[in-house]
Amino acid sequence: MLASYHTNKNGTKSASWSYDFYDIFGKRHQKSGFKTKPDAEKAQSEDMQKANKGGNTAQDKNIKFKDIVEKFITLYAEVNLKPSTVRSYKDHYKLHISKFFKDIKLVDINTIIISHFVKQKQKEGLSPKTINNILTTMGTVFNWAIENDYIIFNPVLRVKKLKIVKDEMNFLSEDEINLILDYAKIYYSDFYPLLLTAIYSGMRRGEILALTWDCVNFVKSTLKVNKTLYKGQFITPKTQNSSREIKVPKMVIEVLKELKNSSKQNELNLVFAQENGKFIDADNMVKRRFNKVLDGAGVSRIRFHDLRHTYASLLIAKDVNIKYIQKQMGHASFEITMNTYAHLMPEVYATSEVKIDELL
Repeated sequence: MLASYHTNKNGTKSASWSYDFYDIFGKRHQKSGFKTKPDAEKAQSEDMQKANKGGNTAQDKNIKFKDIVEKFITLYAEVNLKPSTVRSYKDHYKLHISKFFKDIKLVDINTIIISHFVKQKQKEGLSPKTINNILTTMGTVFNWAIENDYIIFNPVLRVKKLKIVKDEMNFLSEDEINLILDYAKIYYSDFYPLLLTAIYSGMRRGEILALTWDCVNFVKSTLKVNKTLYKGQFITPKTQNSSREIKVPKMVIEVLKELKNSSKQNELNLVFAQENGKFIDADNMVKRRFNKVLDGAGVSRIRFHDLRHTYASLLIAKDVNIKYIQKQMGHASFEITMNTYAHLMPEVYATSEVKIDELL
C-alpha cells in the first residue's frame, strides 16, 4: 500500500493511497486516488480476488514449494528415473531452488517470482543453458504436483526460456590430427591410445571412459557403446540411439590390442583406467593430458568434445553416406546429423558444385 502526500491551496497537507501488485498470471494491477488506506486495501483485496480467479489452489495451502520438490524426488524420481537424472534434480534443488524459494508456499509461486529467480541466477553468473535446465526441473515438479492434486496449473509454462547461443564448433584438420597424435605418442604414450580412439570413433567422453574390453571386437574392428560414465559409475547411454556399434580403423584396433597385452587387468575390465584400475577422472584427463598435448603440439586448444566433431568431419570429407554417419554418431535422426555437421567441410560443397555441371 502506497501513500502520496501533497499540499493543498490553503496550506494543509493531505494524502491519497494507491495499490500496485502482480497477479498469479504475471499481469500488473495499479490504481490510485483512494482517500483512505482502508479504502485502498478493500479495493486491492477485491481486485486480487478477481485477478487470481482460476489460479492455483491446493488442499494444503500452507505446503511449501521446497517440500513438494523433496516429495517429488523421493516418491517419483528415485523410483522411476535414472540415477544421473535424480542426481541432477537433487543438485538443482540443493544449490538453487531451496536457497531462493526458502519458505515460499507452493500456491504463492507465480511467473513474477520465477522471473525474479531467473534474474538472480543470471546475476550469479549461471549460463542460460543451466538456468533453462533448472526451469525444466521446476516445471517437471509442478507437473507432478498437478497430477497429485496439489495445484491446478504450472506457472513455469508462462516463463520464457532464455536464448542459448551455441558454443562454436571446432574440429581438427588432418595435419593437426597427425601433429597431436605424434606428440602424444612420444611424450604422453599412456594417453595416446585413448586420444586415437576418441578421434577415430566419435565416442563421447563418458562413453570412452566407460569402454570395457568385452565391447571391443578385434575381429570385426568394432567398439560397442552400451554404457557411459557418470559421477564415477556406469549408467545407460544418453539416449536409446546412443547404444550402438561403431566401426573403427584397423589401426585403432591394433593399438588397443597392444594396450590390452601390455596393461594389467582391472576389476572393472576398463579399456582406459588409472594405474589402480579405477575410472579415469574426466576433468583431470583434459587438464593433465589433452590440453598439454594440444599445447605441446602447437595446436590451438579445443574442447575434448570437439574430437567428436572432428570424427564427423572426417567422415563427411570422405563422402561417407550421411545415414551411416548418423548411425556411427548415435544420433536419433538423420536431420540432427545434417543440421549439426553438414557445414563442417566447405570443400565438400565446392566439389558438389563442380559435379553439377556433370549432370548434363
